[in-house]
Amino acid sequence: MLRTFWNNAVDPFRELTPLHEWMDQSLEHVFKGVSPQTLAAQTFAPPAEVLEDGEHLTLKVDVPGVSDKDFDITLNNNVLTVRGQRQFGNGYKQENLAWTERPYGTFIRTFTLPNTIDLNSIDATYVNGVLQIVFAKCEDAKPKQIPVKAAQKELAASPSA
Repeated sequence: MLRTFWNNAVDPFRELTPLHEWMDQSLEHVFKGVSPQTLAAQTFAPPAEVLEDGEHLTLKVDVPGVSDKDFDITLNNNVLTVRGQRQFGNGYKQENLAWTERPYGTFIRTFTLPNTIDLNSIDATYVNGVLQIVFAKCEDAKPKQIPVKAAQKELAASPSA
């Protein structure tokens, strides 16, 4: 009987070699000419969080290194749009950039606001790299305290009891 060993007869990766070569060529074509400067100039989406209490809705967006003059905040049909741009600077030139994990360039974030906020009461501040936009809630949306009254008589039993 002829003995055949698995590793001599079948190479499970042989069929994947052309796929691997094709992917290498494709990615090389896509990233040809891409430098750290090019990657740094791409659009990015800064992280955000929304906080809510009984009186306010607060949106916080982390955008360190942006000047307060570089923001464009608009509100249209309950959609809040925050646009801005992080410039490369601080005495450095972008062509001197060797490596970065910090995104530069323009950003845009949109948020659909609930109907429970007062669109006439919006306050935007920028402190320590965080853009904070605070919306007051409408009076109807604020929590209300309901007082409990003492009854003079014993309550009648409900039909479901």
